[in-house]
Amino acid sequence: MKILFAEDEPDIQFVARIALEDEGHQVVTVDDGQAAFERALAEPFDVILLDVMMPRLDGLGACQKLQENARTRDTPVIFLTARSQQFEIQSGLRLGALGYIVKPFDTFTLASEIRNLLAGRNKQ
Repeated sequence: MKILFAEDEPDIQFVARIALEDEGHQVVTVDDGQAAFERALAEPFDVILLDVMMPRLDGLGACQKLQENARTRDTPVIFLTARSQQFEIQSGLRLGALGYIVKPFDTFTLASEIRNLLAGRNKQ
């Protein structure tokens, strides 16, 4: 699976990338939501992981732009963020995100959590 991961914290970016690559996935990392949007326009991804709190364009804004663009609207978006209040989760889901994984995440189950969310989408 080819994954785009937008995260501005280098340590989290590194840990998640290694965890996903160890499971055989190809991971492309960017530092903010605007870069994620631009990269998603430039090449296809199987899933996009977005942090919420990022510079330039936050994850919610990036999700909205991805959903509004014909080239990217069918790419599943999953939030991977510390923002865990119910209203924040609902806000992300209303924008079209497939799911929400809350930090701190378990590096040993991250790939399976993503697969489970994608599998749930495919059953609908």
